[in-house]
Amino acid sequence: MTSATSTALRFAFAGMIAMAVAMGIGRFVYTPILPGMMQELHLSPADAGWIASANYLGYLVGALAAAGGWAHGRERLLMLAGLGASTVLAALMGLTEAMAAFLAIRFLAGLASAFVMVFMASIVFSHIAAAGRNDLQAWHFGGVGLGIAASAAMMAVLVAEHSGWAAGWLWSAAISACGFVLVALLANEGPLGNGEVTREPALRMDRSLVKVIVAYGLFGFGYV
Repeated sequence: MTSATSTALRFAFAGMIAMAVAMGIGRFVYTPILPGMMQELHLSPADAGWIASANYLGYLVGALAAAGGWAHGRERLLMLAGLGASTVLAALMGLTEAMAAFLAIRFLAGLASAFVMVFMASIVFSHIAAAGRNDLQAWHFGGVGLGIAASAAMMAVLVAEHSGWAAGWLWSAAISACGFVLVALLANEGPLGNGEVTREPALRMDRSLVKVIVAYGLFGFGYV
């Protein structure tokens, strides 16, 4: 195995872990925990919907903000900040019972997960492209599904019948913290360009990009 391939595999694995933590756990662990929250906190379906919507809104704001080009040269720092925030926010969800706090925390968690998604993708893709291993992109995005499946299984195994919904969030935070450490060690530099660390270029808005944004936006509308 060449050095370039080894590096590409390392970054692809880091991307998988980051996606599992920020997206699979940070965004979607709410789903298996929700029934317990509704039962113990007497949340209505409308309350549950508002909490989920706050997370979606945060993700939208974060994705739009991350695309502004202001983060050039700081992609790794911002990615790790988002990953760390996702960990802390998961813990905070288990330490409160206030609806207003739930809304604020889930909004910030959505924003953090968007930062990880955007900035980690730019880091991982540059390294695997430099090694000619674009096939490893699937590893990176496969982390989302891995995190969703793992978080659901985690709730079934780690949260005992009488542990309550709060334990689910605290376990999620603990596992996310482990993921944060692994990502920080594995993804030890920012995006590459021609073999050198470089800043991500500013996003150019043109008709083709607008079409993609509209199409993907409609897909997201149907998803929600």
